Formats: sequence, C-alpha cells, structure tokens
Amino acid sequence: MSVPEDIQLVAVRRFWETQRFETLKDARLVSFGLCVPVRNPGVSIMDDRQRFRAVLDKQSGVDQWLDEPRWYRRCYQGLVRSYFIYDCEEKSTSTVGKQNWGDLRDYLHSRVDHIVDDKVNPDWVTTTAENRQLFGSDPCAPYASAVLDGDTAFVDRLCEQLGIFKASWFLRELVLAQIREATKLGHQAFTQRLPQLLKMLASNLVLCDRGLIRLLDRYVDVPQHALHPQLRDAAVERWGNPWLPSNEMRWGGVVPAAREMVSEWLKREFIEAFFTKLAQDGLGDRRRAEFWLRYTKSMDNIQFALGTTALYSNDRDFVALRKKMAGLFTELRTSDSQNNAFVMTLGDLVAVEFGAIGNAFYGYDTRQDLPFDLSKPVLTTKNVRNSLKHDRRILWLGHKDGIRGWDTWEEMFEATLGEHFGIKPNKAAQEPQRTAPVRSVSADSRTTGLETSGAPPFSRTRLSTLAANIGFLVDDLSHKNGNLWVRFDDSNPEVNRVLTEWGFTYKGGKGWWR
Repeated sequence: MSVPEDIQLVAVRRFWETQRFETLKDARLVSFGLCVPVRNPGVSIMDDRQRFRAVLDKQSGVDQWLDEPRWYRRCYQGLVRSYFIYDCEEKSTSTVGKQNWGDLRDYLHSRVDHIVDDKVNPDWVTTTAENRQLFGSDPCAPYASAVLDGDTAFVDRLCEQLGIFKASWFLRELVLAQIREATKLGHQAFTQRLPQLLKMLASNLVLCDRGLIRLLDRYVDVPQHALHPQLRDAAVERWGNPWLPSNEMRWGGVVPAAREMVSEWLKREFIEAFFTKLAQDGLGDRRRAEFWLRYTKSMDNIQFALGTTALYSNDRDFVALRKKMAGLFTELRTSDSQNNAFVMTLGDLVAVEFGAIGNAFYGYDTRQDLPFDLSKPVLTTKNVRNSLKHDRRILWLGHKDGIRGWDTWEEMFEATLGEHFGIKPNKAAQEPQRTAPVRSVSADSRTTGLETSGAPPFSRTRLSTLAANIGFLVDDLSHKNGNLWVRFDDSNPEVNRVLTEWGFTYKGGKGWWR
C-alpha cells in the first residue's frame, strides 16, 4: 500500500502530458497518486476534469485491465486510497474536484465485483467486497452504532486493510455519524453520551458546526433540558454570544428554541458570576442573584461595565469570564476599582445593578433617551456625562427590607417591575394572565381576605392581596418622590375602613393615597 510520493509524482507527470497508460505499473502509481500536486498551486489530477476522466477510460485508462482481477485490483487499490485521501469538504476544494470525487465514489461502487478472483483474494479485497457501502451516500452509517458504544475493532481493521489514515475524511465523518445515531436514542441515553460526543467534536473543526447543531437541536427536545455546562460552553466558544446581533448568522443553523435555551443558560451563568465573582460582597449576596435569576426569560439583553480589577486581572476565572463576555462589557471608571455594574434590558426597562455594597438599583425607560452609552466607558459619578447614575432614572430602589411598606426588598422590586413595566418572573410570565373583576359594591371578608373585626398592620403584600381580590389598581409613585395610590372609589364601606386604618386618605375622582 505504501508507494513513495516521489515515485508517484514521476508517473503522474508523465500521465499529465500523455493522458494514457502504457504500462500497468504506471496505472497503479497514478491511481495511488490522484491527489499528488502536479504543479502550483497544488493542482492534482482530482482537480482536473479531463485528466481524471482519462484515468478511468476504458481504452487507455485503468479499465483496460477490468477483466483481469489480479491486475485490475492493483489499480483499484490505489483508487480506494485516493478516495479516502481527497477531502471534498475542504473550503479550498473546487467544484470540479467535488464532482470528480463523487464520480470516483460511484466508480468504485460499481467495480467492486471486478477485484474478486475465483482463486485467491487478499484480505483487503474480501473486506472491500463485504463493505461496498463505503462507496455510497452514507459510508459511515453502518459502523456508527458500534463505535458509539466503544467497539472500534472493526473500524480499526477496516482502516488498516484499506489504508485509511487518521486524517482521512472518513474518520471525521464517522464522528458525525455517531452524533446522528445518538440523536435517535432516548432522552436519558442521549444525555449520557453528550460529554463523549462533545469531546470528539472538539478535535474536528470541520464538523464542529454541523455536530453542535445536531446536538443542540436534539437536547432542546429533552423534557426540562437541565443546564448542560459542556454543551453551553462548546456552543458559545464556537459561535459567540447567542443574543448579539453580530452573531446572528453564526447561530442561524440551530432551531430558535435551542438558541433561546443557550441564551438563558448563559444569562444565568453571568448573573451568578456577577453576584459572586464580580460583586464586592461576593458569596454573601445570594439574595440578589436568586432574585434576578427568576427574570432570565424576561431579559432581552445583558451587558456589563467592569472596574479595573475585573477588567485587567490575570486570575484564571476573570480571564475565562471576560472571554465569554466578549462584546458585552465596557470599562467602568470609578474610584472603587472593585466595583462593577450589571445592566439588563427587560422590555422597556434598562435596569442597572452595582456590585459594590450600598449601591441602589437604577431603572431607565428605553422609550426615553438614556443618559449613558455602553459602547463607551461609563462612570458612576452622579449626573456627569455617560454616568450610570443619573436623575433621569424612573426607578430608584434600595436593597433594604421593611421600607415603603414592604416586608422584603424582593417583594418591593417584584411589585414595582410588574406594576410599572408588566415584567413578571419567569414562571409567572408563562402562566395565562388573568384580570380580576372590578367590584364597587359591598364586599365581605371572603372577598377582601381580611377579618371584619379590624385590619392587620399595613404591608405592601397585604395591599396587593386586597387589590387582587377586589380588583383595583395600585399606583406606586414613591419612586418619583410621590404617593402610594389606590385607584378605587369610596363605595365599599369595608374597603374604606381598611384603607383608612392603613393611613390612606380619599380624594374624589382620584382614589386613596398615603
């Protein structure tokens, strides 16, 4: 099987000029040398339509020995070797080269019987005759299942007998065949094989895109499709951030649901990283992380402003995080080098959280001009040019419990996001929205959810419960230094009593305020 390339080249050059074989020896050498470059820039017989067809010619090509198996198979063996060497998936492969490779495949398939002798046959001949599907439209399919289960013995023997070397397209395509086979398995079996398949793809750059597309499209069909860090990292490393417009084409091969799945995974990872690795209070700030993790499905975009520590640190975690955040972060110019900012876009709201302790939450309306541009370095000095802290905010909320009538800041944040922007946590956003009927006549304790003997102490949770049961709107203007309003009339005596005990005052035509 091993024919020195310099000897092949002499025969190939001779054939290049004459386009005919005078001896079986030359025919054999050229059959092995179809991919040997004859001249720059790397043009071989496989890239030349006329000369390729001359190799297979009945009169002056290899077919002149077709009726003599022991002679003909010397050429056939070389053609098989060239078939497995030539890579028609290479970007540099010409249209002519792809056509010639397809014709060579069909030729080998149709000539298998002519290499078998009635008396003695080498092992490679027997193997070829028993595996003529190698020259079909899906040459790797018959071996995928066994290799996927770890049995490579037959493929190893196939490669040894037919001279299929490690860099051949066959072994590369065998990886894709295994992926196709795995996608036919049940959910649990497929998920168990994902690490093995991703490892194979990592060393097959030509197949990486096609393989990842198949894996992602299959995994999104797994019920609940729990976070798979390896699959997420492989896709993001290959195609970049899934929600950036600049990566639209790179993610275009997967189904939209798969892209959304990876987007949510990546957003969750960034939220976790910000409130642990990037937040000044680190692991102690789990409450903010848990709160915003509930809103990942509502986030259209997330971006970061990094202080000097996070921006320039050589710490391995910071380096890996910046790589994943490519295109999503800018510099945060602040006196606190450890401070960072997390900027979320949720519908019409741009929400800004800071990593340093004691910083309030800022909210801006996208329908108005924002006071900052995240394509440039941003600041934290209030009201200066390109600052994340500006009086043009429409929300300003502290992370403190027991303020503005709320037991916890999480309740206050959730109510504010819902009432002013219609932004709901992930679970609530997926549920059908129900509008409570408006009641303006008498209601007993069953409709208010309160005891008739006296109202319990005021809290925003109790006010929200009452609003849901009765069907009125709560309009909280405290974020604008205004009042808390209940948009309801004074026709219900029990509601009047409760609101009065809670410190509300009625104003005709507007409702109750405190």
